[in-house]
Amino acid sequence: MSEFKTIETQEELDRIVKERLARQKEKYADYDALKSRVKELEDENAELHTAADVSAKDKTAQESQIAELQSKISDYETEKTRTRVALQYGLPLDLASRLRGDDEEALKQDAENLAGLMHANEPKAPLKSTEPTVTDDKGWAQMTRQLTEH
Repeated sequence: MSEFKTIETQEELDRIVKERLARQKEKYADYDALKSRVKELEDENAELHTAADVSAKDKTAQESQIAELQSKISDYETEKTRTRVALQYGLPLDLASRLRGDDEEALKQDAENLAGLMHANEPKAPLKSTEPTVTDDKGWAQMTRQLTEH
């Protein structure tokens, strides 16, 4: 190290302070450039956050739309299965929507039960005629035929 010299004049002090300030300014010469770069990066970061938020909202909207469409597809497939099972068991198409079940086997079981109830109420034809034989002793049948012919 150099030896300490006493400062004797104001000019000498001013020169030493200027040198020290110059060294300090040299040390932070790129401060303004760094400050502007930090500002640019902060602006860019804010824009990226905004874009990310918009993208997240779009993604949420698209996911909800996909879920809605998948639900519709599932409903259509279920309705198609109900209609097919109803036709398979001879049920009217109006009753196809009344079939209950989570899968095709449950729908078939319900259709079989419903078909059994519907066919059980159908009247059966008599085995032989139970009507008495009509005899026309007085000619009433002949008279009614003559009345309706004219």
